[in-house]
Amino acid sequence: MGRWDDKFEKAERRWNERSMQEYPLTERTLPQILEDKARQRPNHVAFHFRDCTITLGQLVDRLHRIAAGLHRLGIRKGDKVAIMLPNCPEFIYAWFALSKIGAVEVPINVALKGDGLRYQIAQSDSKVLIASTRFLDRLAAVAEDISSLEDIVWVTDEDAVATGGEFSGIGELAFAEIASERAECPEINVRHDDLASILYTSGTTGRSKGVMLSHHYWYEIWAQSVKYSRYTDHDVLYSGLPLFHGNAQGITVGSSLLADAQAVIVERFSASKFWDDCRRWECTEANYIGGMIPILMKQGPKPDDPDNPVRLMVGAAASEELWDAFQRRFNTKLLEVYGMTECYCCLVSPYETPRAGSCGKPDTGWDVRIMDENDHECSPREVGEIVVRTEKEGVGTTGYYNNPEATSALMGNGWMHTGDLGYRDEDGYFYFVDRKKQAIRRRGENISSFEVEAIISSNPAVLECCVVGVPAEMGEEEVKAVVVPNSGHSLTEEEIIRWCESRLAYFAIPRYVAIRDRLPKTPSERVEKYKIKAEGVTRDCWDRESAGISLQR
Repeated sequence: MGRWDDKFEKAERRWNERSMQEYPLTERTLPQILEDKARQRPNHVAFHFRDCTITLGQLVDRLHRIAAGLHRLGIRKGDKVAIMLPNCPEFIYAWFALSKIGAVEVPINVALKGDGLRYQIAQSDSKVLIASTRFLDRLAAVAEDISSLEDIVWVTDEDAVATGGEFSGIGELAFAEIASERAECPEINVRHDDLASILYTSGTTGRSKGVMLSHHYWYEIWAQSVKYSRYTDHDVLYSGLPLFHGNAQGITVGSSLLADAQAVIVERFSASKFWDDCRRWECTEANYIGGMIPILMKQGPKPDDPDNPVRLMVGAAASEELWDAFQRRFNTKLLEVYGMTECYCCLVSPYETPRAGSCGKPDTGWDVRIMDENDHECSPREVGEIVVRTEKEGVGTTGYYNNPEATSALMGNGWMHTGDLGYRDEDGYFYFVDRKKQAIRRRGENISSFEVEAIISSNPAVLECCVVGVPAEMGEEEVKAVVVPNSGHSLTEEEIIRWCESRLAYFAIPRYVAIRDRLPKTPSERVEKYKIKAEGVTRDCWDRESAGISLQR
């Protein structure tokens, strides 16, 4: 496999020789794009899963069958259909089949249980649920409280589903039955500005909100991803992030289709399998979120670390401290982006001139500013809220489904208010500081939990960590760190403090430290910080002040 220069020279040459096929505005719908791609290259392998591959011809044939079956079940244009599946081919088929008949996909986080699960299915007015039988018990516990739900389509290895009557009043059938439908797929007039998806936010600061995405918005997410990553038909994109997440759908699945590339979808991120997977499928790109970078760096060094086909890793929140070391060790390039489902991706690192720690500059179609609490633009280096507005019609969300109050709050004064703190430098590069509601206020000082986490995680003995603010005796907050040691390393609370002492301002150094085996996470590998914050000061928290540790100022 080629070294750095060889990988990049070949990719640059291919990018300069071939441009992405653009689609006219009225043809920017998911079914039209897929059908056009399949007509051009029916035998092109579009997707790899661990146990199967899917060509474009197979994909379109399968989605037509499923679309016909769903239409026969009663699904019509505009109807909402929830999908609760792990990373599997059926998710891809179901998503695109729904788009063919003008229905709306509602991906459900597979970790949800109880009220959170009930809420998303009910709040979205989902008429049908496509789900894996592995989630049968938790769905049975909430189904009677979802009045909109008429049918459940089970994805299973069996041809029939026996549930024992847990779903009284709700029809049940197997996905295999839907997929075998041989009736001609109905021709539905699907427009570029029709609603295609409702993706729910993580809900870490309250009820999750259903972000509405049109067909055209999906197209723009995909097209910009192809351009800023410089994908061609020689690329193979890799993701272990969940398909219910905007990252996997937006910058792996869709961009690979538009670029005539291939996508590898695995069940979940695994640090021990990551590089072997990339070598197995000769992947040229891989997605990441910030926590993956230090975890990969904490894997034991191997002689073949730089000998891999990955020229580019695209994601968010890579630590500035690890930036150069990661690129050197693994012979690859990091490309930082920033965005939310509502404005995905509005900031992108320039391909030729990225800056460590920066999430880039405004991408085509977006105006991004840093504003103070009165919506006045901040000066360079001044921290404020990242606010965004679109410069293209149909780009960005139109708001939150069935939630006008939250939509109004998002769109204040004509700008999307992200709830994220950041700043820009004199050259127009933007930097993420923290979530507005996760920033810590201690004794009059503002502290970035993101910055403290990056410093602690740079310790070789630390696998990962989470930093939150917890109530202080005299008001405001104290800093708490929950730390997971790296395998084969011992670590004490005082060692963590001393590591921070030469690297952080004294007021940002944690008072409380808890050493644990793991952090609570979502299936998309995001740490559930709200859980750690909500627990406050627990019995396993070591207190720096009680231990008599004094800090140099």
